[in-house]
Amino acid sequence: MSDNIEHNDGWLWMPVRTKPRQEKKLAAYCKIHNIGCYLPLLRRMHHYEKSNAEFKLPMFPGYIFCQINNDTYSTIVRSNTVLFKIDLDETGEAQLIKELLSIRQLETLAMENKLIIKPELEPGTPVTIKSGPFRDIEGIVSFRNNRCRITINIEMLGQSVSTEVNIENVDKN
Repeated sequence: MSDNIEHNDGWLWMPVRTKPRQEKKLAAYCKIHNIGCYLPLLRRMHHYEKSNAEFKLPMFPGYIFCQINNDTYSTIVRSNTVLFKIDLDETGEAQLIKELLSIRQLETLAMENKLIIKPELEPGTPVTIKSGPFRDIEGIVSFRNNRCRITINIEMLGQSVSTEVNIENVDKN
């Protein structure tokens, strides 16, 4: 299994709900068992009195994205970290792949603490970023000062990822 986020016949990318704080453990288990998975992470710094510590936390707590079939799902269930999977058909998988590729592009910003996770989406205007490193990413915008906040939806999880871009870099859909 490859770590590339792409469709492979006989396998589907699906969100997998984990037990609390078990996302990294399941990602390691998948890697050992050659199961494709993607766990987007956020970088967090904590400042102690005499030192600093860096933590990498799941962008979507309780979820990891795995490329699985019935056999590999049985394998990851044996890890004792899985609660359930969100079943998708090929159309749902195609949408998820598109969303995951957008998230992967934004993950660099996440590691720089420039992403904001929102548990709920607010109504906004659908847009496409027209230039820069996030060109062709679609999202929902909410204005703030002279910049706009672009939200990439992970609809099946009811969550989103946001970043700010200059207003001149977006087109209304």
